[in-house]
Amino acid sequence: MNDLYSNTQQWLEHYPSLYSLTGISLLLLAAWLANWVVKRILLRGLYRALKATPIGQDGSLHDSRVIARLANIVPALIISVGITLVPNLPEAAVAVTGNVCSAFIVLTIALAISGVLTLLNNGYQKRPNAHLKPIKGYVQVVKILLFAIAAILMVASLIDRSPLILLSGLGAMAAVLMLIFQDTLLSLVASVQISSSDIVRVGDWIEMPQLNADGDVIDIALHTVKVQNYA
Repeated sequence: MNDLYSNTQQWLEHYPSLYSLTGISLLLLAAWLANWVVKRILLRGLYRALKATPIGQDGSLHDSRVIARLANIVPALIISVGITLVPNLPEAAVAVTGNVCSAFIVLTIALAISGVLTLLNNGYQKRPNAHLKPIKGYVQVVKILLFAIAAILMVASLIDRSPLILLSGLGAMAAVLMLIFQDTLLSLVASVQISSSDIVRVGDWIEMPQLNADGDVIDIALHTVKVQNYA
């Protein structure tokens, strides 16, 4: 068996392009197999185990795809590490592949954390007194910050630079960013004022003739207050 492997390797060394293509094919096959094993075997077993607990009984964890998204990290890690073992590849190709995998991992983690935040908000809304202090607006603010940080880390990974370099450049763009996120900042202030001053609650009846709104408040978010209109 060792002789066959050695002979095959020696033969492939005479054809660098074929050698590299074979290595890439084996790497992609390994990533696909790892993805299949994790999602078809490990995740299914984990979901079955979680169904026996209060966390997994209502199916919200499965629907949020938090664990499924985290499972995508496995093939990305295999490709990121394995690409360095493929022979005769240009250093630039290896670096770009590793950077793309790193950016993908950052995005995957950000999406998973966002799913966890959604789960926390949904769980909080099931509490009897949740309408008194809604947290949906705060969750949305945290998500905005989360994806902003993720975007910086992804760009830093793609260009292979330190995130601190990008952050130092953001200082000069502060005025532009404040202009872009002006509505979000104003909505955040308004949401904090509504929550802290207890001005409006879910279930309250409000009337706004200028907007032809007359009904019950059914949701308070960062940018919007939804009203079940009966006008």
